[in-house]
Amino acid sequence: MRLLNKVSFNINTGNNNESLGMLLYNERNRQNVGRAELCAGLMSEGNLCRIETGRREPDSSTLTRLTDRLGMVFEDEGTYLFYNDYREWKRRWEIINSIENNDLSRAYELIDEYKSIYSRNVVRMQFAKVMQIQCEAKRGADKDMIAGMYGEALKYTIPDMAVKNLKHLWLSVDELNIVLEYRFYTESADSADKCITMFEDILTYMENPRFSTSARAKIYPKTVVYMYRKLMSGKDVSEVFPTVLCKTLVKLYSYCEKALDFLRDDAVRYYLAEILEIRRAFLVHGFGDEEVDEVKHQTEEWLDALRSLCREYGISEYMEDCCYLYKENTVYNIGDVIRDRRTMLGIKMEELAEQQWSCALKTLRRLEHNRVNTHHDIAEELLEKLGLSAGYQRMGIITDDRRAIELYGKWKHLCNEFKYEKCREVLAELEVLLPKNLVNEQFIEWAKVNVSYGLEEIDYTTYIEKLCVILQKTVEIDSLLKTNNAFLSNNEELILYTISAKYKFSGNNENALSFIMPIYNKIKGFNSLDAQRNIRNYELYMTGVASILGSMSKFEESNKLSNNVIYAQLKYGRIHMIHRNMYSIAWNENKLQNDNKAYKDKIHQCMLWSQLCKKTYFEFEYKKRIIELL
Repeated sequence: MRLLNKVSFNINTGNNNESLGMLLYNERNRQNVGRAELCAGLMSEGNLCRIETGRREPDSSTLTRLTDRLGMVFEDEGTYLFYNDYREWKRRWEIINSIENNDLSRAYELIDEYKSIYSRNVVRMQFAKVMQIQCEAKRGADKDMIAGMYGEALKYTIPDMAVKNLKHLWLSVDELNIVLEYRFYTESADSADKCITMFEDILTYMENPRFSTSARAKIYPKTVVYMYRKLMSGKDVSEVFPTVLCKTLVKLYSYCEKALDFLRDDAVRYYLAEILEIRRAFLVHGFGDEEVDEVKHQTEEWLDALRSLCREYGISEYMEDCCYLYKENTVYNIGDVIRDRRTMLGIKMEELAEQQWSCALKTLRRLEHNRVNTHHDIAEELLEKLGLSAGYQRMGIITDDRRAIELYGKWKHLCNEFKYEKCREVLAELEVLLPKNLVNEQFIEWAKVNVSYGLEEIDYTTYIEKLCVILQKTVEIDSLLKTNNAFLSNNEELILYTISAKYKFSGNNENALSFIMPIYNKIKGFNSLDAQRNIRNYELYMTGVASILGSMSKFEESNKLSNNVIYAQLKYGRIHMIHRNMYSIAWNENKLQNDNKAYKDKIHQCMLWSQLCKKTYFEFEYKKRIIELL
């Protein structure tokens, strides 16, 4: 493959469109947040100023805490980390995995080691304290002990916090979780009204427009569940409901409905079972609209579907700890990225170093072997030269404009719902906001072609041809399809997936499989770190491969992949791809057994899961399929 032509970027200056420092600065000023408020408990105003102007590079945990406080979450895109930060991320993963697997002895060892290494970093020490609390809770620690530990956790980043006054503070979701836990374990509620108001300001806080749906889905439902548990105080629903003022219950019911909406909009299951159970309890006692019986039936079906699937795959339907808040899945080590990308493109190390004004061969060699954390401007230059986003967010676009990021997310959602006319409108607005560079141009071209095909303005053959031309802007297809260790940009992966999907739809399964194999080979083993650190890619692309294998009558292989994806989705609290993999399994089994009744029943389950995560297009398709089988 060829060395890509250099695209002009202004590296490490205030004009650097991909600078998180600049994005931080712009968003802070847009929200009218002073430096002192944003960095309280984390660093000095002077250090924040240096970060915003590119004169200081913070560790990844601190930077994430700053962006999270502003409501900027980049979960779906991925983050490039230097080796020191990447190693810290791996240590956190080991701690979380040990806790989730109930290997508490190992978890304590890892936490102690972690604390000894990162003792001077308040964000990381707070994480360690919260993980220690999860261990103590699993061992049956009493309420007072847990309360005291959460109080200690708060002090790391909110040392002077007036716990009862949130509105003047700028907090991240994980900080809000500590506040929630602290209140739950320390404060008493001697009346129903006090129970509501104890947590109400957290709910109000999360309704601030700066928080995304995904951020709200993490903490809003949990807050409602804790509110409900305080209200019940261990009593049966039938004992409590008659004694509580109707207006109080109406308020709690409305919070429950809003929590369910956040979960469905983000297609996650954080406290989903608990919220559905609360909803059912309210419906049994006459709350809800005129269609209460229908809603009650729907709630029961959703709850049964969730319970049965979780039990089938050996995963609890209930939330057992707060580890999910700390799972940063989409993470890449910069040294690995540069090495794998360079190798994939067929570029010799000497060739790449020679073309970099600031990078000696020795530096490049040490970077690729994780023996040095080089200067960020050098890493940016190398990433750019290799046709990747020269920032530290692996997005399909490069921008320092939050409005553009929001439009990008909206465009993806509309595409997934096949609403192409609206896609075009959003894309036109987005194109105006995006700076001119190779990454953005490739995305815009791909998006326009995708919309044109969706609106039937171009035929299938033209569509495939155009996608291949767009992909060739950054990688040579023939070489790419032969590699077993590809590192692709976000856009390249999506273009490959799109080509593969269209070949599959046309019945050309061999081509469909060949175009998705470069991605598949990278993450095919779920137990591999590549799969665990990028669950979003894993679930999307493995679903695609499973569908192709089924069409090729490789039913056993297809089912194995689909079962792995379903397990991964449930394990990581995600549900949006469950219905597609359930359908693949149902389709495969029907091909083998030709049992239309069983097939129809399983499609009904697919419909419920698509309904639960608001996949209206698929819900309609499943209903249509069920009617055809009657």
